[in-house]
Amino acid sequence: MNRRLASLLVLLGVLLGASAAFLVPSVVWAQTSRTRAAPPKEAPPPPPAPPPAPAYEYTFVKREGPDEDLAELQRLGAEGWRVVSTVVVDGSTRRYVLMRDRRAEPAPRGP
Repeated sequence: MNRRLASLLVLLGVLLGASAAFLVPSVVWAQTSRTRAAPPKEAPPPPPAPPPAPAYEYTFVKREGPDEDLAELQRLGAEGWRVVSTVVVDGSTRRYVLMRDRRAEPAPRGP
């Protein structure tokens, strides 16, 4: 291959490479416009709110005798109360300390 032909081939390649963007602009534009027109990604939903802290209510029951105590504690247990402690007051009086989850106040009824 002579020098003149090699130079012409190199020149033709350079010209084709430089003019390629102008020869096929619709393909180049379609590729870039597709990436620009892509819909934005939706933000992930926020995490759920943490559950509220538990609330408790307490009451005391004065100890009377084994049979009376058992009947009263069974009745209170059916209402959701649990014995959490016993307390001695004034050296002789004993009481049960009971606890349960705080219940929501009932909604007032309309007329």
